[in-house]
Formats: sequence, structure tokens, C-alpha cells
Amino acid sequence: RTVRLLSPLHSRPFHLRRSFITLPDTSPQTLTAARRLPYNHSQLYDIIADVDSYVRFLPYCKVSRVTRWTPTPDSNNRRWPTQADLTAGWGGFEETYTSRLFCVPSLGIVEAISGDARTEIPPSELQKQGLSDPGPGSGGGGDGVFKSLVTRWTVQPAEGATRADNRSQHDWSDVRLSIKYQFANPLYMAVSSAVADKVAPIMVEAFVEQAKRVL
Repeated sequence: RTVRLLSPLHSRPFHLRRSFITLPDTSPQTLTAARRLPYNHSQLYDIIADVDSYVRFLPYCKVSRVTRWTPTPDSNNRRWPTQADLTAGWGGFEETYTSRLFCVPSLGIVEAISGDARTEIPPSELQKQGLSDPGPGSGGGGDGVFKSLVTRWTVQPAEGATRADNRSQHDWSDVRLSIKYQFANPLYMAVSSAVADKVAPIMVEAFVEQAKRVL
């Protein structure tokens, strides 16, 4: 790319100027939301792990397509997604990227990672699923809106919860969504700040509605 100077470098003396516009920094940000739902955690986990279906019910998801799966089935004869092409749009921006996926049913975690981020799931838990984190560079990134993006869903049986009809507490589950992101440019942060806090709750509500439809 060629940069064109508006005037010769020697045309005027150099003066330091104080900027009166302060842009927000691009340090990592975290959004969270959680709900307790009257459904079995395994059933809810299956909905979250069905990444191909995201485009049908998550409002900020424009495209969701699994491109890679675990090479061998697990003890339940189940193969899990390990890579997907996703397009997400919110706050006036739209980003298409390849995400590394980590499905760890024993922890109730479904995690999508792109850019410079790495998973915080313990390596020992990844190995149980035949997984490993290839690290940054293997799941998109580059010159996009996000320098890094980690979306983690966690589903676990609710403790001490009982239904009105006295069914087992295992019919209740706690669902938590955490979105950790870092913008590549402070301008993106400035423009999106008005809607950022709404993203996680809206996504969780969309998931709740999907659970009502299919369970």
C-alpha cells in the first residue's frame, strides 16, 4: 500500500500537539450472562455444541458452518466439532473468521476461539477428548475487527434446585456465557461501546428460546 504525503516533510517546522480526543484503549474486555433453566444439562449441552445451527437462532451470528470434527468418536460414539467458519456482526461491525472449537462435555464447556487467543481449558482435559490447542494463527485473525475473541458456553447441573413438580434437581441447569474480546483498533471500541453490554444477555435469551423450541 502506498502512503501519499499531503505536503513535503520539510515544508513546516514540527510541533508537538496535545490531542483533545481520547480514544478508549484496546485492552481485553469481558461480557457475561447466566441463566438457570429447567432442562437437563446434557440436552442443553447438545444444543450449544450444535454449532451449525447457530445461524438459525443466535441474533449476532450471520454464518455458522463446521469444517472439522474430532477424527474418532468418543465413548458415546459422538464426534464433536473442532473448527468452524463463523460470521458475527454487532455494534456496526461484521467479522468473518475461522474459529478453533473445544467441546469438553465432562466440564460442560463449548468454546470458540479466534485470533491471538488461546484456550484456558487444562491440557489434561483436552487430552481426554483427543484435543489440543494449535495456538494463534490456526483459527483466523490478522487484519480483522478483533485481535482476539473467545466465546465460552458452560452448562452444568444446578445445585440445590428443584422443580415445582418435585422432579430431580438434575432437571435444572446453570448456563453461563462468557465473551472475551480485544479489538484491533480503539475506534472499534468507541463505536461499539453503546451496545457491548447487551450482547451476552441477548445471546443467552436467544439460546433459552431455542431450548424451549426443541426440548
